[in-house]
Amino acid sequence: MARPETVKRVHAAVMALADRGGPGALTMEGIAAEARVGKQTLYRSWLSVHAILFDALAGESAALDASADDLTVIEVLRAAIDEISTEPRSSLLRMLAASIQTDEVVAQQFRERLFEPQQAQITKLVAAAGYANPQASTELLLAPIFYRWFLRLPQFRDDELREHAERILDLGS
Repeated sequence: MARPETVKRVHAAVMALADRGGPGALTMEGIAAEARVGKQTLYRSWLSVHAILFDALAGESAALDASADDLTVIEVLRAAIDEISTEPRSSLLRMLAASIQTDEVVAQQFRERLFEPQQAQITKLVAAAGYANPQASTELLLAPIFYRWFLRLPQFRDDELREHAERILDLGS
């Protein structure tokens, strides 16, 4: 793996390119130039643009998740909605979602480094609130959020999100 300072530069380059030009701006050549590294440095640490993108997003997400233990279920769900609905992250996640369909390595990394930690965090909050079967409740809480994102439907407004969470959590009481 590349040195930590190189990884930071590459991650910053991915996000800067995406901010300026969206997912289509992400190429190995573009990332290398933006990060001021050689393409061979990229290829030694990441197999593809998707792998670099995933690594950059996972790094950002881990930094965001570190402070979430003090939040409520609603606040964590709202943060998740904001995270997947804000550009350029939304477009980048869509690019990864397409890659997940054909690349088992990216799919596994997505599950292990992004989805499962977020799901575990919400499950922990649901369990701490005393609800029965927190794992099932968490899946029911998240499924409509990702369904709406995937189909590009309007996301929950705050009042709708609160009603959704109350309905689901009441099922687990």
